[in-house]
Amino acid sequence: MKRALLVVLVASLGAGTIQAQGPKPVRPPSRWVINGHSVAALGTSVGPANGGGFALKTSSGLGGGLEVGYMITPRLTVYAGYDIIKQALDVTGLEGDFGLKHLEAGARMSLPVRNSRMLPYVGGWIGRRSLTSTLENFDTGEEAGYSLSGLAAGLSGGLQYFVSPRLSLDGGLSLGLGKFGNEKIDGRNTDAPPVKSSTTTRVMFGASWRP
Repeated sequence: MKRALLVVLVASLGAGTIQAQGPKPVRPPSRWVINGHSVAALGTSVGPANGGGFALKTSSGLGGGLEVGYMITPRLTVYAGYDIIKQALDVTGLEGDFGLKHLEAGARMSLPVRNSRMLPYVGGWIGRRSLTSTLENFDTGEEAGYSLSGLAAGLSGGLQYFVSPRLSLDGGLSLGLGKFGNEKIDGRNTDAPPVKSSTTTRVMFGASWRP
């Protein structure tokens, strides 16, 4: 009888030990998404709305950007992002560079593919674009800051490839449309004529991390 009680006691203690040492629950990835990327932007053009006069043009350039997003649902993510790209001036007889900046907020909808590490997505955004540079007076040598800015909206699409549940490679395309209607020289607004709408096209490649 004593031997039977001892066997039962050992068995119950062993079961308790096995349960205590069982696998711990795995914490799911955070809803936050941090994305860093390189970006290539095609050149853009800023010209008067009436079609005449001087048109400012830039050529294609490279830069980088950062985005912070939050997953509202497994398929819907809202985000805020900032890109800056260096573009050369594309006007005969003039030299220099412009910084094309994008500050935007948007949302993306994922399109899951069954049993695949690839995840396509589409999205839309609104934001503010600007072209900034420094003007130099060749006669006096004086310099002045120069900028064109305005609101824009756009569409985007891309593809993510999940290396792990927390890390994915991300390639995408974004097309924006708006006007660079605000002109400033040395921080002061000017009486610039109305300008035509212009597009900016960006191709991005980077990685997304879910902490």
